[in-house]
Amino acid sequence: MRVNNFHLYSTPSGLFPVSSPIKRQILKFLSEGEKTQKDVMKLVNRSQSTTARHMLELGAAGLIKSAIDEADSRRKVYTISGELVAEGGEPVNELTGHLERSTAKGLKKDGNLKDNINKSLRFVVESWGLSLDSMLRETGHSIGLQVAKKLGPTNGDLKEIIKELTIFWKDNNMGMIKIQKEKPLVLRIESNYDCTGVPDIGRPLCALDEGIMETVFKERTKNNWKVREFVCHGTGHDHCLFNLNKI
Repeated sequence: MRVNNFHLYSTPSGLFPVSSPIKRQILKFLSEGEKTQKDVMKLVNRSQSTTARHMLELGAAGLIKSAIDEADSRRKVYTISGELVAEGGEPVNELTGHLERSTAKGLKKDGNLKDNINKSLRFVVESWGLSLDSMLRETGHSIGLQVAKKLGPTNGDLKEIIKELTIFWKDNNMGMIKIQKEKPLVLRIESNYDCTGVPDIGRPLCALDEGIMETVFKERTKNNWKVREFVCHGTGHDHCLFNLNKI
């Protein structure tokens, strides 16, 4: 199990690490939408003075902001103003030699050095203990907007959307998609461009794909979706599995 020692947030004044478990809990809670200080106090199960101190420190760091509650002018509501970009923890030793192996593979007669290096650079960062999942997922949302525009007409039909996404994935050498299970919906990707060849590090690695699919399904069905990978090359498998849930 990965142990996260800090979360790294982007704020208007720059990057800010948050190591306090309580502050990380508060920020995650506020990322779901505006909350009152009372809401936060119930969540963290701390006294009013302790909760207020954490809120003041988060506000001073530019991580949260407050406004007068429109429903009750006597109280404030709080929202997050920073953006989670990475999670820091222990180095992932299994990934330390991944770049070297990929480079050696690319240097072979029929290898592709550029692609192998580009693919491995992210995992070098992961090997230092810095998970980029949040940032990659957000990047995937941006990519997903462009992908959705490239897909053919589907009229919101789920199977047609998956069919178009399968064709797109294959045409762009990103892997092979198929339906693993219909209820609940699970998609399987073979030969996934994002993680194939990565060693078993005990956790999924395809947050970029999660973001792409979340936005594609949102744009095509006009509903919000949560996509989470639970099987990956990073968990010691030879394929990827993604749960898709309409929210």
